[in-house]
Amino acid sequence: MSFSSDEEMMMSINNNDNDDTDKLLTTTKIRVSFLLSPSVRNNRHQLELPTEPMAVPSNIRKRGLSAIVNHLLDRGDKDDDDHSDSEDDEERLPPIPFDFLLNDKLLRLPLDAAARNMGLSTEHALELLYFPARLPPKKEGESEQLPDWIMVMDYNGSENRLFTGGADGIIRTFEQQNGGDGRSSIGSGELRGGCSISAHTGPIKCMSSLTSQRNNKTYIATGSMDQTLVTHVYNSKKDELNLHAVYSGGHSNSISSVVLAAAAAAAAAAGDHDGKQFMASGDWDGGLAIWNVPPGTDTNDGGSNAGGGDTNSKSSKKRKGNNNNSTSSSAAASNQEVTIQEVQPIHSVRAHSSNISGLAWGYNNNYNSGTSSSSSMPSTLITGSWDHGLKVYDISRMDCILTLNGSRVVTSLSRCSNSDVVATGSPDCTVRLWDMRTNGDGSSGSQIADKTLRQSHKSWVSAIQWSPTDPFVLATTSHDGTLKVWDIRSSLPLHTVKATTNNGDKSLCLAFGDGIIYSGGSDCVVKKFAL
Repeated sequence: MSFSSDEEMMMSINNNDNDDTDKLLTTTKIRVSFLLSPSVRNNRHQLELPTEPMAVPSNIRKRGLSAIVNHLLDRGDKDDDDHSDSEDDEERLPPIPFDFLLNDKLLRLPLDAAARNMGLSTEHALELLYFPARLPPKKEGESEQLPDWIMVMDYNGSENRLFTGGADGIIRTFEQQNGGDGRSSIGSGELRGGCSISAHTGPIKCMSSLTSQRNNKTYIATGSMDQTLVTHVYNSKKDELNLHAVYSGGHSNSISSVVLAAAAAAAAAAGDHDGKQFMASGDWDGGLAIWNVPPGTDTNDGGSNAGGGDTNSKSSKKRKGNNNNSTSSSAAASNQEVTIQEVQPIHSVRAHSSNISGLAWGYNNNYNSGTSSSSSMPSTLITGSWDHGLKVYDISRMDCILTLNGSRVVTSLSRCSNSDVVATGSPDCTVRLWDMRTNGDGSSGSQIADKTLRQSHKSWVSAIQWSPTDPFVLATTSHDGTLKVWDIRSSLPLHTVKATTNNGDKSLCLAFGDGIIYSGGSDCVVKKFAL
């Protein structure tokens, strides 16, 4: 739409921006400066505006501000009443929905109300940071219906694979199809499944994957209600999963959480060439164990006794075949003997009084300061539990150096990609943020202990995961069958989409992929949403 003057544009925006047509249009103006957010790295020259202040209606909202920015950028459709056929009109770019930050908070109220709530003076021009708004997740496709519930999932970017764990104890793989530009190609149809393997006799309750920078092997750790904890190795050339190691002696109840150390590359850069992998696991009783993950061999993907003097290796067992239930014909029948290593924990403690439902390695490990120990072990571990508590453990001493107690059970936990701020879900339908940073002397460096986002889910928050690329964005799933995307600079979710097939189905897990969010649950179908 074209306007003969900026005043006409403002009046049109003010008319469109007020839902209550009975209210009189305000004549009050507020001066604002539009600043392109530093987070916008692509095509800045096409989106940048002059920073000189301009007057806008005081009760304008996000949509009206977005229309102003598009007008100033000369973006948008030509007015139906304008019959001119100039080249400029033909080359006009389509409008972009924008979001706005005022005082580091997403604008969700009328501008004057937001400024008043934040205690900002309107005598001077308000600075508004603008950036392209995040679009709603768009469903791309789904898998065929699986035999049982999808309990957990994890996306591995190095392999471009999604790994899932089912209530039937089976690990399955799915491939993320990309277009020519490296991004996911949007289209309907089935999500292509790969190999699978029967890993447990009970439901799989937790999963973590990691590709080693030392030997390029991808390890998948899983824990189950059958009280077993194992790692498998994924062979991408054969599309095959092989049992790698069995971990015993650390738990006497169902394994409810597991996480592999993700800083092996930093350890190697710091001078540790052993390239050891580490794993933490938690159980239903509140037990916490730390493990050394065997590297395996080049001749087969199973573990071996080639670890030499590893004192945490209890014994090695030879097994015939690969126990592979793969859909790949090349992995259908292998009759060779492989050596499965049985591993005992490095540390084992009672960390909580109830189920440990979430684990995350700390962000500021010794690796980052170049002071890694000879064992190259990560320095801190964050735990969340059904006893309402979150803790930070110093792994070298296995001491708790920070405890934050909440008012609700922690059902899921995820750490931000660039700090020790974590997000948790609870049965009260609420997402909470916790600052788990410490000062290194055991005292808390927290500026916030518990920030609660607005209750939006209608049931138990079953899974939560932070975006691997955006430190402000996270996603949640719930027993209400929905998937929500949040920006923590607002207490309300950005978008909500249905993540299950039928009403009453529960969404149990999610995973961020490359421009994708996957979800799964009691409908036994993996859903794929493009971001």
